[in-house]
Amino acid sequence: MSAPLAATETLLTGAPRTLIGAGLSRAVAEEIEGAAAGDRRRAPRVFLVTGAGFSGRPWSGPLLEALRPFRPRVGVQAGMPTPASVAELARALREHRAEVVVAAGGGSVMDAAKAAAALAPGPEVTPALVTQACESGPRGTGLPVVALPSTPGTGAESTPFATVWDVDRGRKLSLRGESLLPAVAILDPDLLLGLPSRQLTSNMLDTLAQGVEAAWSTRSDARAERLGAAAWGRLADLLDQPPHPPSAAERHALLLAGHLSGRAIAIAGTTVCHALSYPLTLRHGLSHGHACGVTLAGAVRFNAAVQAHDCADSRGPGRVREAIAAVAAAAGAGDAEALAGRVEAFLARSGLPGVPDLGPDAPRIARQALGYDRAGNNPRHLDVPALARLLTS
Repeated sequence: MSAPLAATETLLTGAPRTLIGAGLSRAVAEEIEGAAAGDRRRAPRVFLVTGAGFSGRPWSGPLLEALRPFRPRVGVQAGMPTPASVAELARALREHRAEVVVAAGGGSVMDAAKAAAALAPGPEVTPALVTQACESGPRGTGLPVVALPSTPGTGAESTPFATVWDVDRGRKLSLRGESLLPAVAILDPDLLLGLPSRQLTSNMLDTLAQGVEAAWSTRSDARAERLGAAAWGRLADLLDQPPHPPSAAERHALLLAGHLSGRAIAIAGTTVCHALSYPLTLRHGLSHGHACGVTLAGAVRFNAAVQAHDCADSRGPGRVREAIAAVAAAAGAGDAEALAGRVEAFLARSGLPGVPDLGPDAPRIARQALGYDRAGNNPRHLDVPALARLLTS
């Protein structure tokens, strides 16, 4: 197994233990042994959480072979995590008496695995308990998670929270706590092989949104600003290219950028783009990254124009503009306007499906977005008219 990631090591100190390199997924056994607690005279009991397309991915066979000594039970998270799917997965972990959870998949797989691992050691897990835990937080220590992201962008392998979708109530929930933070993150660029270009583009938009939102958040600090800018720096060259199968170096950059942006939002949270994305996903079916990306350029312009009278950051509007300028510099853009223009050009080339006319629904989406705490992290005060303009401009 490779040593922990050396590049940008000052930004990657602390949990989770992070490793990056092609082929690392085949050496996952060592990390499982390190994450497990208790009697090591026997192999720890492992539960593998994957997505519905796992068997068709070229890396699934080698990963299963690496896990063979642990005789893992396999659970599938199909689609977005819900209170019901998280409860079902947590019960499966208990039945298996799992000691280590391996999550190999995209953001939904990661979030479901993290949530189930955090809740499984506690009382019997029901959908109602999952919803309650999203409001009050999980109790106690969860099972250790070894995370292998197979899509770049969400940074879920580096965050102490998990998104759970209450579709029946039309609400995005969040389970938060230190027990949600994976013990190990293994970033293997080979796991991105074969991803459709639209999915990669959507993932990139999620990374970009997370990076700049963490940088300008009212909860940001110097470390979050550096992490957010570094994520944009890793993707700077890809911003100007049409969709294409990424090279090995580009897959490395995509995974690392997503991880950096995840570490950034673990500190500072997200803001206006993510607050708007939740109703856009629930009401209009946009993928998460796409839903974040459609308002990203407008949000850059909006927050760059912050003034003293509408600044929500106690450090003042100058701090907000400095944070945006740092991201722009990392991306090779001269200023906020140039940064917004590059995002718009990237979206135009993306091949993502067109966004429906949001005009008639904009006020309702805006009101729902204001109900999420993410909106409160934005450095410029938000109201329904301002958010409606972002949705329709």
